[in-house]
Amino acid sequence: MPRLCHLLLMVCLGIFVAGCTGGDDGDEQPPDPVALLTEAADNIRSAETFRLDVTQSGAEYPILIELNGADTQVTFRRAQAQYVAPDLMQGSVRVVTGGVTIDIGIFSRGADQWVQILGTNWIKAFFAPGFNPETLIAADTGFQAALSSLTALSYIGEETLDDGSSVYHLSGTAEGPAVSALLVDLIEAEGAVGVEVYIDRTTRYPVRLMISQPETITETQPDPTTWTIDVFDIDAPAQLNPPPEPEATPEATAGA
Repeated sequence: MPRLCHLLLMVCLGIFVAGCTGGDDGDEQPPDPVALLTEAADNIRSAETFRLDVTQSGAEYPILIELNGADTQVTFRRAQAQYVAPDLMQGSVRVVTGGVTIDIGIFSRGADQWVQILGTNWIKAFFAPGFNPETLIAADTGFQAALSSLTALSYIGEETLDDGSSVYHLSGTAEGPAVSALLVDLIEAEGAVGVEVYIDRTTRYPVRLMISQPETITETQPDPTTWTIDVFDIDAPAQLNPPPEPEATPEATAGA
């Protein structure tokens, strides 16, 4: 009987040890956040097209734009656009001025820009002076700068976004100028900004960035201005409707 008890004890210990060992082998090591950011930046920079949806929450952030030939201060609400490599972008921006909500169409070809109050004709004018769509995927600006410049980087874990995307969540900080191209150079962030990055676990594309500006906190606005940038429809067919080219006049033709 003592021998049988001894054998049973050894079997039970073996099962317990095997169970513990099997659990350890099943645990996945967290991914390296620096490697994830590098891969995500390389992937989005190689995309031919993608769409952006930018929303703003927290403290209101006034911006200065050219509207009807005059510099006008407006409050940003939302922007949606499609980028097409290497330097094209078209979309719309919703702003509020004087209590009136206005939807503005924008089109950029390199450094050239056109704007329209939706439903009216295009006007060649600068909505965001100095912005060039190419900066979104350039080597030292846009996604590359925003992702590679992150410091105090930490891996938060695996999450599921509201659209069902399974993502890796990373958190860090960056200097304001490093993220400005992602927001069409409309913001002038001072000092460090908080950045949350969500990278699709399957495709390794950055599918959401959240940028928080702590300097915008005031007594009346306790929540900082936060920009949420969603990236989707990557490499989907381009759907641009460029402003019509100006017709050549007889005088211009003769001069040529």
